[in-house]
Amino acid sequence: MNFFISKEFRLRCLDTADYWRCGDCGFVVSKTHIEMPPVEWETVNREWHGAYQGKESDPSDPKWRRRLQNQARAIDDLREIGLLNGNDRWLDYACGDGKLSRLLRTRYGLSLLNHEPYMPKREGHIEAGELAPGSFEFVVTTSVFEHFTRREQFDFVEALVAKNGVLGIHTLVCESVPDDPTWFYLNPVHCAFHTNRSMEILFRQWGYRCSVYSVDAQLWLWFKNEPQEVEAVVKRANRRAGAPCYVFKPGFVDYWKCAPHREA
Repeated sequence: MNFFISKEFRLRCLDTADYWRCGDCGFVVSKTHIEMPPVEWETVNREWHGAYQGKESDPSDPKWRRRLQNQARAIDDLREIGLLNGNDRWLDYACGDGKLSRLLRTRYGLSLLNHEPYMPKREGHIEAGELAPGSFEFVVTTSVFEHFTRREQFDFVEALVAKNGVLGIHTLVCESVPDDPTWFYLNPVHCAFHTNRSMEILFRQWGYRCSVYSVDAQLWLWFKNEPQEVEAVVKRANRRAGAPCYVFKPGFVDYWKCAPHREA
């Protein structure tokens, strides 16, 4: 990887961040965050996220509440059409204050287990010792992949998915990361920025075969099923009037390829 850009934050635990870029896939990561002592990284996370968690809005992400509502609706609909099975072992990894699970429970009667490894533990959250590899039929991460500093963190989350389970991801994905320190997505707790190419690499390395994207929810669903089976379900679902629609692709759905700035 090679040096890409720097950005000044001038925080007590984060003055300037230096970002490096992979010349092959375009993935960008903050070398500063990688080298930051864990206690300082935890402080930056706690101070940034603690300012809005437990509240109904996030000034840095004005679409946050609406996006969660759309994600809950999409998850319920994906269960209805048969792309998500059961509801006994569904997990929201790095769930924050658990808003997504509350929406699913109160509006749709669905259960979503919560685990939060970075912020203070809340009542009802499951412990790290309960995260057995391959034990969850559906694992969803929303606004999480941009916080990881090491490949093993990505691998850990994916390894929680059952053999024939589904991985759900919400994060920003660009065709190429802008070389602009004023880019809106560069904030103190975002340190990893995926491109379509880098996501496709993860997709293939983890053994997934096809994916579905919900535009309204800005949510990817990755499947190891036969692509033809998933495509047939999506085609039937997209014929419904007034119901959520989905984009299907064998491989990784690079939906935002031509619109890298519209995804937040």
